[in-house]
Amino acid sequence: MTLTHNHLVTAVLAIAVATAVGLFALWPSLDDVPRGSQGVPPTLVQATITSITAYEGEPDPVFGDSGERAEIVLVLDEGERAGGEVLLDTGLDGYPPLSEGDRVELSLSEFEDGQEQWFIVDLVRGPSLLALGALFVAFVLLISRWQGLRALLGLAISLFVVFRFVVPAIIAGSPPFLVALVGAGAVLLSSLYLAHGFDVMTSSAVVGTAIALAITIGLGALFIDATALTGFASEDAVIARFAVEGLDLRGLVLAGLVISALGVLDDVTVAQASTVFALRRAAPDASWRHIVAEAMTVGRDHIASTVNTLVLAYVGASLALLLVFWTGGLPLGDVLTSEIVAEEIVKTLVGSMGILAAVPLTTGLAAAVAVGPGSGIAVGRAGHVPHAPHTHGGH
Repeated sequence: MTLTHNHLVTAVLAIAVATAVGLFALWPSLDDVPRGSQGVPPTLVQATITSITAYEGEPDPVFGDSGERAEIVLVLDEGERAGGEVLLDTGLDGYPPLSEGDRVELSLSEFEDGQEQWFIVDLVRGPSLLALGALFVAFVLLISRWQGLRALLGLAISLFVVFRFVVPAIIAGSPPFLVALVGAGAVLLSSLYLAHGFDVMTSSAVVGTAIALAITIGLGALFIDATALTGFASEDAVIARFAVEGLDLRGLVLAGLVISALGVLDDVTVAQASTVFALRRAAPDASWRHIVAEAMTVGRDHIASTVNTLVLAYVGASLALLLVFWTGGLPLGDVLTSEIVAEEIVKTLVGSMGILAAVPLTTGLAAAVAVGPGSGIAVGRAGHVPHAPHTHGGH
């Protein structure tokens, strides 16, 4: 079984053209994307806690209120009243431990009689998140160096596609599934080629990912329909439907499945394609069958670890929900077939089947190119030493 480099390029170009056409047709103008349609958002003012005195109030077992309260003195850090003091008497349930020097975000409510009431809306987390982001970038650059920089650039493009194309296009009224499919194509092409280079190994991973993603989409659409999912299971979905008139929630479920599956699929396909070309370099005379057999030994290990990771990721995200069901005393069968859990089961199992399909697909495709005409070009990468086999993609 052999394929030429030209076959691979043709397939990648087809994916790129389809993605470009989709971006051109669906790209939203920000003028057509309503923001704040559910009313004017409250103005938040940052403030610093200068004094906090805790005391015991009256507990409310019905609402789970412990009764812990505090008198808090704050100094406003911004706005027309910057430097002024605010005194709050508030419950402490729902807040992390507060202490002097903590910075919070306040919201002001004004009543008809002229009275004002300040509320703590959230804590100021920006500096901590920026520090975490900087630490992440430093780790990536320290360990992966130039390739890590290219991976970060690919990540930036992926986030741009999500926040400038996918989200606004869905709000503007485009079908969520179609938007996610086009967005996935843009993310796939940009992130893989930037992180791993413009060569046949990466092209093999791109085509393998696209085919596996198509299988995942087909299975997702089939089982979303077969399990009668409505998309109304989560509170977030209901709020989204209220905020975006006519939003297709079933399409949104499938769109979410597409985006989340892509993040795992490109990891698997890059690992398999890299393994295949490394085996080809080590044994230039090996047959397609031999390379596939050897690469699949790595692939099966990758499947085992990745599927387990995917399932645990969904379980971890739904842990609070599982606690609610457990304390409610519902039978396990009723819990598993409730829509909010069934939706996660469909996502997990369909995504796992996409991974299962991606490994042999990409392995066979990459091996066919590696042993085909022009394989001397396909085996190496110009200007640097090709990657050794690995089990995790660098994206």
